[in-house]
Amino acid sequence: MIACFGIAFADSGVYAAPEVQGLATGTSVNAQGTVTETDSGAWTLTNDPDTVYIATAGSHNFLLKAADVQQIEAAGGSAIPTNPPSGEGLYLFWYTTLIVPQSLMDQPLIGGGGETWGDLLTGGAEDGSWNLQVSSNPGIHTGVLDPGQVQYTAGYNDQYSGISGQQTFGKTAALSTANTIADQSNIKANTNIQFIAIDTGRATRTEDLLLDGASQAQDSSSLILCPFANDNSGIIPAFCNIEQSGSAFDTTLTSTVTSADTRFIGSDATIPTVLNYNINSEGLTTGNQSSPMIGSVSAYIKVHEQEARNESTASGVITIGGFGPPREIPYSVPDSLNPVKSEDLVYSESSSASGLISGFSKSMSYVSQASSVAAPQVIPLEF
Repeated sequence: MIACFGIAFADSGVYAAPEVQGLATGTSVNAQGTVTETDSGAWTLTNDPDTVYIATAGSHNFLLKAADVQQIEAAGGSAIPTNPPSGEGLYLFWYTTLIVPQSLMDQPLIGGGGETWGDLLTGGAEDGSWNLQVSSNPGIHTGVLDPGQVQYTAGYNDQYSGISGQQTFGKTAALSTANTIADQSNIKANTNIQFIAIDTGRATRTEDLLLDGASQAQDSSSLILCPFANDNSGIIPAFCNIEQSGSAFDTTLTSTVTSADTRFIGSDATIPTVLNYNINSEGLTTGNQSSPMIGSVSAYIKVHEQEARNESTASGVITIGGFGPPREIPYSVPDSLNPVKSEDLVYSESSSASGLISGFSKSMSYVSQASSVAAPQVIPLEF
């Protein structure tokens, strides 16, 4: 039986830590008797790009223009409006909390008269208008990710036991923590097994490969090489995706070959994140005698993808008085810490065979690529 599966979404990957490591092993066994192999690994890598300054209202809320909030959003920060949102004038809105990345502290406000974000936050903190805290925890998170943060966890497990048999076992495994390009892998394992039971002997094996990635909205200005895929001040929307694939067998006679690999580390967000798994199981030919595989074999893939299309917005209508009758003006302001889920896909597939098996083959592939980005959308207000 043969099956293929492929799917594409928008994982951006994560770039390597400053110091990189490589690990490679090779195993070759030809034996009559018992052979065992156990591989187990878990790996988490994160990129938390910035120290952030968290300003919360004290004696005053924050009065900002929509362009100022867009500037925070594009840098991976956030502005939380009053509840319900309220405004003053045409383009000014009130906010209770500002989360400003360090990269903006020396930058002037788009809607200000040369005042920097550092001037705004520290000046208000000094006179008691608001409270200012510094959050610098750029490590691995177990809770909510920071603004602009991306984190991946990869896992690999393989357990083989061949008891009382004439067997050949060969395996190569490699791990690299470096940035990769489109034809490379961060984790790769190839295995070749032939087993013929003696008396009551049997061989069992399970192998699994997992990739789990999550990210807040990311500023794409330093993440995408191609200028045509990167709008000015664009973002890569938030995502939370998990994929798992693997196989198992229980047999008294088999020739089985598997390959498993994944890639999720790179310096360019348009290089696809991938997870591939392949298995081919059949019988053996000894001299002029051919025998089918005896026993059972199975393989599977599980996918759960959750994607934002762009960032969430605080939107509504404010009433403005002044000259003439009151006017209702719509507004929409992005918020990077509260992404709107635009896609939720759950998929699982498994195949199995048992008895006398002439051939079992299954190929599975997951591919995800951030091919383009878009600037945060702020609806301009017009009188």
